Amino acid sequence: MPRKATPKKKKSKHDADRFDRNKRIAIVTGVILAGGSVFVGASMGIGELDRRAAKFIAPNELTVVIDWPINATGSTWMPIDEREHIERQLAHAVSGGQALSQAPLKEAGITLMNTGWVEGTPTIAWTSDGQITVAARWRVPVAAVRVGNREIILDRDRHALPLDYAIGQSNLLFFSNVDARQPAIGEQWLGTDLQDGLKLLDRLERENLLEQIAGFDLGKGAESGTLKIITVRGARIIWGAGPGRERPGEQPTSVKIDRLKALFDRTGLIDAGAALIDIRPADILLQRREGDG
Repeated sequence: MPRKATPKKKKSKHDADRFDRNKRIAIVTGVILAGGSVFVGASMGIGELDRRAAKFIAPNELTVVIDWPINATGSTWMPIDEREHIERQLAHAVSGGQALSQAPLKEAGITLMNTGWVEGTPTIAWTSDGQITVAARWRVPVAAVRVGNREIILDRDRHALPLDYAIGQSNLLFFSNVDARQPAIGEQWLGTDLQDGLKLLDRLERENLLEQIAGFDLGKGAESGTLKIITVRGARIIWGAGPGRERPGEQPTSVKIDRLKALFDRTGLIDAGAALIDIRPADILLQRREGDG
């Protein structure tokens, strides 16, 4: 006797609800990167539930949402072309990965750290709709180091950032005659001269004395380590050794700061309109340009 055909079951509303519910299952996974190792911990674990839920999110739906750094006004300061470059790198890193799995998070974290832009460990997580979110402590450009005909950007802790510009085009204070060689992107620039220069920049910033400053000459040869302030007028103010490391015969940092403020109060210029000023000795030495009164 022929067997009766079994009628196909229609999908019920409950099945559709179950599908939507599975698709919304959220597994938030943090990525911790230390040294060369990557550790991934999940709040619910990676089990059968995760694998079942991942089937409802196709690999081509994986997108990366980045929490970009912002300035005091709430605007993103990182150049648009650099942001787009990072987005492409992260998109490539997670492409082909399975949703809610550890692998895309691991690849995204390593890729972001290799850009040189982040300090410490980025936080990478899944969202309920299958997106990957990225949060990090971003390194902020603070100055440029002139190497040849380029300006290499660095942060306050001397890390070389993946930005460089033609001379005078970075819109940042610059350092010239840096002793140490240019490091790889993300690595620290060595040398006490640059360390002293950044310490001086920080002190002048706190004293509101940066407005008329274009950059710093760290000296070369016998003058290496003797810091000179270069004003926007092209004048040079001989500062001397780094703050707190004064040599014999030099005035302390506090006295040098007071002298710059006094010159500004009297003339409206921290260089007093001179071509060269030496604020190291007991008496300020000024050298005016030819033709100046």
